[in-house]
Amino acid sequence: MALLAAFTTQEKTSHNSHKFAFTLSPTNYMYWKTMIHPILVTNNMFGYIDGTIPCPSPTITIEGSGSDKDATPTVTRTNPNHATWVANDAHVRMLLISTVSEASFHHVQGDTSRHLWLSLERAYAPHTSSREFTLKQQILRIEMKGDETPTAYLSRA
Repeated sequence: MALLAAFTTQEKTSHNSHKFAFTLSPTNYMYWKTMIHPILVTNNMFGYIDGTIPCPSPTITIEGSGSDKDATPTVTRTNPNHATWVANDAHVRMLLISTVSEASFHHVQGDTSRHLWLSLERAYAPHTSSREFTLKQQILRIEMKGDETPTAYLSRA
């Protein structure tokens, strides 16, 4: 079993120190994606987004050997890769969230960076016929909430 490397304090500080000159808004998804993708790739984070670094199991089983009285038993232990993956993924998620505008924040969904990325992609990716149909259905059902301002309603619409 190969161990995942945790992001170092220096890497986290470097990632966090970026003052992004861009944020995802309802109108600039392709620009945002074009800007954030190389940052994620060069910092070894994109594998969390595209699923090539999947979440390891929380536990590992170490098989015992032999069948006599001196045999070692099979044991289940905490998988150290799991905690590292969770921490690294949370860091990637935090970085993504820091680039999302307030107007787009309602699309921030998911408990992993991959789920977050996919929710933003579903909300903003270029149009396909199924996306067009879904958007038309959503527009037909949209209603102004009782306590909602006209500006908030139009932003949501």
